[in-house]
Amino acid sequence: MSLQTSPLSSHLGVEITGVDLSSELDRATRDEITRVWIEHGVVLFRGAAVDDEVHMRLSRVFGELEPSATASMNNAQNPYMLDLRYDPENEDPRFNQHYNVDGHDRAGYIGWHWDQAFMPTIVRGAVLRMVNPASEAGETGFVDAIRAHERLPDDLKKRIEGLEVVYQFCGTMDANTFGVGQLKRLPRKVIPGKSSDRGFDFPAVVHPMVITQMETGRKVLKFCPMHTPHVLGMDKDESHELLAEVSSYLLDPTYMYFHKWQKDDMIVWDNWRIIHSAAGVPLNVSRYAKRTTIMGDYAVGRYLDPELDRNRQVSRIVD
Repeated sequence: MSLQTSPLSSHLGVEITGVDLSSELDRATRDEITRVWIEHGVVLFRGAAVDDEVHMRLSRVFGELEPSATASMNNAQNPYMLDLRYDPENEDPRFNQHYNVDGHDRAGYIGWHWDQAFMPTIVRGAVLRMVNPASEAGETGFVDAIRAHERLPDDLKKRIEGLEVVYQFCGTMDANTFGVGQLKRLPRKVIPGKSSDRGFDFPAVVHPMVITQMETGRKVLKFCPMHTPHVLGMDKDESHELLAEVSSYLLDPTYMYFHKWQKDDMIVWDNWRIIHSAAGVPLNVSRYAKRTTIMGDYAVGRYLDPELDRNRQVSRIVD
């Protein structure tokens, strides 16, 4: 099998072609796909995902999978396959919170983040597959935090080395300080007995602001703009000033890649190194994607409360 790559942009990701996913892959091909993923952080397989079997086959190249704890969104036949569907006719606001984002009403909007930053154990990555793309908008944005660290001035690199960030789960986008646009939550009708304003109990966690990619030794700016972070041990004003400065480099629009989805696209991203966002869709536009989650733990996160076991069983959610 002859694997080829072409860049998605000048600064992030590659498309992989020349791989036949209709049957099991040999070890050499699996290893080469993984090598490319480690090198680039985001890989696209265009038009390759003809069914769930192909999706699962590709997902297992990157590691073991874990089911979503949001059972109502899992595929009935496969707990590892998450159905992410926006239907304008569905008035249940549980997963369809609407926002006005920079002057545009959007469903499914999520600001810049890495998945489950509010947990001490961080999943390795995800495979997102587009079943029915939005007819308008619906892009997914990606930023490479290795390249972001390389962009930092030397004095800022020294200031943040060894610092840790506290994260606390924020249930709505407008509760976040960084990584979201100018937005306002739109009112939604609550349907008695159907809608659920689900509550979550996620104790504060701590993660380093800089980690090292174990396979290559490259530094990663491990900062999640969402979930109300502050720097451990800093006062509020000093912390906000530092994180605003860090965010200005991490979220420089010049280095963002926004993927315009086509039917049967699959994208795999490295959650330990890539932050991502969902631009959302107009309120009258449908979109249907599926996702698998790659299990992992980079083993440097912890609960802020030292009495809590980082491996305790909790209910996760989908970011």
